[in-house]
This record gives sequence, structure tokens and C-alpha cells, in this order.
Amino acid sequence: MGTDPMRVYAETMAVDGIETRFYRAGHGAPVVLLHNGHSGMANEVHSARMWAPVFQQFASNFHTIAPDRLGQGETNVPGRPEEYGHDASVNHVRAFLRRLDTGPYHLVGHDEGAFIAAQIAFDAPELVASVTLVAANSLTPGSDRRGIVLQNPPLPLLSRQSLRWTFENSCHSHLGLPVEWLNAAEEIAALPSTQTALSVMADEDRLLAQQTAQWTTTRSRIHRLIHSEGIPCPTLIVWGLNDPIAPIENAKYLMELLAVQQRDTELRLLNAAGHYPHWEQPEAFTQAVMSFIDQVPELAAATHARSLPRES
Repeated sequence: MGTDPMRVYAETMAVDGIETRFYRAGHGAPVVLLHNGHSGMANEVHSARMWAPVFQQFASNFHTIAPDRLGQGETNVPGRPEEYGHDASVNHVRAFLRRLDTGPYHLVGHDEGAFIAAQIAFDAPELVASVTLVAANSLTPGSDRRGIVLQNPPLPLLSRQSLRWTFENSCHSHLGLPVEWLNAAEEIAALPSTQTALSVMADEDRLLAQQTAQWTTTRSRIHRLIHSEGIPCPTLIVWGLNDPIAPIENAKYLMELLAVQQRDTELRLLNAAGHYPHWEQPEAFTQAVMSFIDQVPELAAATHARSLPRES
């Protein structure tokens, strides 16, 4: 593919038979960046290269890893149509983390990637040191404006014009879209694997059963766990104040939901930022997330101290 904005060589690794592309650089505590979306989306593409505006700054402080999730970017699609969907995507990320064997990890997820980070924190807590939920509209109990804001994109879908329109309308300002990502998105849209995923998920019954229904069922389960137990690790919520997709009220709903059971929950709002705050405010974004990760050992120690029985 063209010039890579990540400024580091990509690697590949077989994960449960799926050739998985990822980037990694730096030393220190392991931080995993999980991009948004799911395989076979009709009007958007996503990959690890979306993290390019912040990747090198993270890598200057941490062992930073950014994978292309299942059937997205340059990670292969599943071999059979029934192997697509939310459950398969979560299983792939979990298997990828186990295959790396460098955890526990600080998971930083954007939207659907944030949902997966929270799910893994519950289902495999030994893998997770902390979670950062970025514009986590797929997890919040609030409303979703995606269908309103992004209706009627230019045709043909996944053309450069259509991709530009979609991402610009997701930002606070049209200037927030990095041209490097637009170039990468155009390349990704043309990949045979992308076209295969589009074909598979064009089956509306499959999309509803294997993506939407699985996500909805899991979301209900996670909300019950949040109410009863709380996310079992320190948690940071990062939200763009001017997000046209995920209104700021949703960040507040999520904070109120999480903070009851997990006292080590923080909310950072970034001004002049939309659905991709790591694009529009990269310096503020990295400062917020890295300062949170730096204090996680202290938070964990404080949590342990609170859990000890008091002397009578």
C-alpha cells in the first residue's frame, strides 16, 4: 500500500488461522489501541492507521500496539460467512492479546473498539490493566445520531468523495480529517478482503443476526454487570465536546453508569473535537490518556487498600 502514516513497519501474525496485521513500537507498559467499526460496513472503512496522529507519541512512552481488527484494514476476513459478526470480532481481539503474551494491557478503544475493550475487561480480566473508552457510543445507554448525521452519503459508497463526506461529518470541523487517513481509507476500500466482507454482510439477515443481535445481547449483559459489579479495572472516558455522532449527554450517562461501582472512573472532555478526538486534538488526547495510564498503579493500590478489612 502507499506511504504509511504510522511511521513504523507493520507486522503480521496468525491468530486462530487469521493473518492479522498490526503495528507496534516503543517500550514500557503495553498499550493496545482498538479502532472502531466492524467488518463489512457499507459506507465506512476502519483500521489501525486511524491512530496515526497519536501513535508515535504513545510509542515514545509505552509499548504501543495497534491491530487491524477482524476483516478490517489488512487483517484477513473469516473463511466462512457464519464466522463474521460481533462475537467473532471480540474473540479475535482476545486471541490476539493472548498470542502477544505481553499483558496485562491498557486497552484504548474507540466506539466499537471501546465496547470490545469493556467486554474483554469483564470476560478476561487477567488481560486488562485499564480501559480507556473513546467516544464509546456503542456502550452508552444514550442515543445514537449516526443514522441521522450520516444519512444520504454521496454515491458510490466507499469512493473517496463518499469517505471524505462521512468522516468530515463525524468531526467537529472538516479540517479535522487527516488527509493521510483519507488516502489510507481509499486504499483499504479497494482491497479484495474489504469487497469480500461487503458482499458477505450485504445479506441483511446475516448482518442483523451476527452483528446487530450479538452486539445487542452482549450490551445488555455488560450493562447488568456494570450495575452489579462495575468494570473490574480503572476506567477513563474520553469524549469530544462537539461530537455530532455521540452527543455529550451520552458521555455523562456513561460516567454515571460506571462510577457507581468503579470508583476509579474519570471523564475527560476535549473541546473543539468531534467523534475522532485523537484526530482533532491529538496533543490533548495523548496527554489525557497517558497521564491516566501513568497513575493506574496508584489507583490499583488504592483500590486494594479500600478492599482490605478494617481492624476493629
